[in-house]
Amino acid sequence: MKGFKPFLKALAGNAAVLTNRTDQRGTVLVLGNESADMDSVVSSISLAYLLQATLPQTHWAIPVINTNRADMSLRPDCQAALQSIMPAASLDSLTFIDDLDPDGRIWLVDHNAPAARQSELEPLVEGIVDHHVDEGRCLGAKWRQIEMVGSCSTLVAERLFRQAQSHPDLMDADLAKLLLGAILLDTSNLDPAAQRATSRDVEMANWLTPQVSWIAAGSIAPESLNVSNPRELYKALDKLKGRVSHLSARDLLRKDYKQWAVGKWNVGISSISYRLAKWIKRDGREEIENSVMAWIEEQQLQVAMVMTHGKVKQHGEKTYGRELLVSFAPAVDLGWRRFIVDELVKSDTLQLAPFFDEVDLQSRTSFFVQSRKESSRKQVFPTIKSILEAIS
Repeated sequence: MKGFKPFLKALAGNAAVLTNRTDQRGTVLVLGNESADMDSVVSSISLAYLLQATLPQTHWAIPVINTNRADMSLRPDCQAALQSIMPAASLDSLTFIDDLDPDGRIWLVDHNAPAARQSELEPLVEGIVDHHVDEGRCLGAKWRQIEMVGSCSTLVAERLFRQAQSHPDLMDADLAKLLLGAILLDTSNLDPAAQRATSRDVEMANWLTPQVSWIAAGSIAPESLNVSNPRELYKALDKLKGRVSHLSARDLLRKDYKQWAVGKWNVGISSISYRLAKWIKRDGREEIENSVMAWIEEQQLQVAMVMTHGKVKQHGEKTYGRELLVSFAPAVDLGWRRFIVDELVKSDTLQLAPFFDEVDLQSRTSFFVQSRKESSRKQVFPTIKSILEAIS
């Protein structure tokens, strides 16, 4: 199979491949992380395409979107990106985590260890391409590429760049657009002030940009991602990603969610493109606290962290900011709550200050302003992980 479009067309046959396979070694599942955000989805599809190009014709590399099929509607940026390169009906040909019981050979993209609820997959992992802090697992994988760039799609783009030197037919304008969009979204449009982009992200974005088929300025249709330049592509995707105000509190918490086990502690972190002040105005503080506590019970967590972020207009200009909610299950006593919150407040990685007048440790949910705006979940999880490891 040669070319990205034939690869996308062949996705329709993956259900039959998964149902009828007799040799599990002939199928490689390329599994994104459980948040199933733009970077994860694009990395999964793109890496599967590049792996497929190196496999025998009787073998298959199948991208797996690590969320339930019905939940894709929570991700309008991902939907728009995919619909811009394939007919809407073709989206049904994608494989989601609830379509199969993963087994056989697995490559992880945009994470370097299976999620807590997928830990049984660890012995099956033979390849990793990721940009998060190394969790020190899946050490038996034959390929472990874990490098701290801004976007996992940058690492996949670098692989595409290398393979395309000898196989130029691998390059495709739609593939370039997918990868570029994911890189721009993950690095806040390569903005140096966000401190998320590395020189490698910039280099790959610069390489991909002329590969995209841009639309003439007068024909721009942002909703379909038919745009004229990278800046407009970023603006369109960022706007779609931030379209969350209609979602219920539970949907907000589960839209971009990851969960880990750290010793005896189950920790979940939700990332929400919605500023806390707007959320409180909509639902009220008490309802938010109740929703997070219900989420803790549903996911069987000891600690839930909710990261809210986005731009709001201040003094006539839109400025980016972050807040952090930290909630504890009823079984976590006051002493542990106080210790964990105190350690988080001490962390220079986060630079937390009370969102309200003071932190009420009698409450099971604490609200903070996060002054280190560049610290995303990539930094927050290692921080809480080190705290919990110290008390485990």
